[in-house]
Amino acid sequence: METLPGDVSDFTPLGRSVVRRFYANAIARGAATVCVAEESGRLLGFVMITPDISQLFPRTLLAGAGDIARFVFTAHPVGLARALFAKLTSGTASVPSVPELVYLGVSSRARGKGLGAALMDAAHAAFAAQGIPSYELNVHADNAPAVKLYLGKGLVVTRRYEKGGHGMYNMRKQLDAPSGA
Repeated sequence: METLPGDVSDFTPLGRSVVRRFYANAIARGAATVCVAEESGRLLGFVMITPDISQLFPRTLLAGAGDIARFVFTAHPVGLARALFAKLTSGTASVPSVPELVYLGVSSRARGKGLGAALMDAAHAAFAAQGIPSYELNVHADNAPAVKLYLGKGLVVTRRYEKGGHGMYNMRKQLDAPSGA
């Protein structure tokens, strides 16, 4: 699907196989929840959330000697150096232990039809079902459609920063308290 993270992802420079393994392991190992939208068996979009972003990378790609060896030997070396440099120079090398909307992607053929908003609603419901009262996400500041969607869904910009030469926003959403709480 063309909505898998492209050159905007921390993992893309590491190579396609690492990106695919990251997503597959995140789901299989229960480190993340994914909600999908499909039509006639065709994937139109998805959203991935995690209750603890600080544990997502270690649990998906570095959870033991086999994982570490596979990562070291399959990651693109130049990409690994680029990813490390971007992390270190952006101030994001240390990842806080917070719930995070990791990625939302909508197929180009499904854009402009409210699917992103529906996936955001699914993410909110999934966070709430896990008892998580608030979450964060990071988005490229120049991704106007995504920023508009997130602001429209009640997220607020909490921080602006630079990463890999791109302006970024860290955004936060406080979910409504359940009825009777």
